[in-house]
Amino acid sequence: MLFKRLPLFAAIAAAATLTACGQAEEPHAAAPPAEHGVFVSSTDCADRGKLTLDQCGQAIDQAVAAHNQNSPVYKSLRQCEAAQGPERCDRIGDNAYRARVQAFFVTMSDPATAVALYAPHGSTAAFRSPSKQELSASDESLNMSHAAISLANDNARLPAPTDNHGAALGEAAGGIH
Repeated sequence: MLFKRLPLFAAIAAAATLTACGQAEEPHAAAPPAEHGVFVSSTDCADRGKLTLDQCGQAIDQAVAAHNQNSPVYKSLRQCEAAQGPERCDRIGDNAYRARVQAFFVTMSDPATAVALYAPHGSTAAFRSPSKQELSASDESLNMSHAAISLANDNARLPAPTDNHGAALGEAAGGIH
C-alpha cells in the first residue's frame, strides 16, 4: 500500500519544488570576516577607528572579568613566576597571585569581543592567549597597535619561566579563547 502512495508523494514534492523555482531568492552575501586587533587599553582600541571607546571598553571589561574568573591563582609569587615567568605576575590579595594581563585580542564585530593576553612562555616578541596560542608581533595579519608591538618586543627581553609550559602555536585569529 505504501509503495502505491510513494509516486503520489514524489509528484507532490516535485510540484512544490517546481513552484518554488519560479521565485528567485535573494542571494545572501556572506558578511566580511571581522577584523581582529591587539591593543593595550580601550583608548588604544578606539584609536583604531573601527569601534567606539564604549564598545572597546565593554569588550575589554568582559575580558578582564573572564580573566579574573578563569585564570589560575597561585599561593606565592614564586609559584606564579615559576609557571608564568619572572615579571609576569600580579598580586591579587594576601598570598594570591595570577598572570599579568598585558593586552587584549579584540574582535571588531557587533558586539565587539575581547580576550585577555599574557606574556609568552618564552622570550619572544609575542603575546599568549588563555588557550596558550602565541600571537607574534611580526604577524602582519593582526592589527597590532604601536603600544602593543612595543610591549610584545619588551616580552622578548623577559626571562623564560622555570617550568616547561611550551606554548601552542597556531593561526593568529583562529581559536583564540
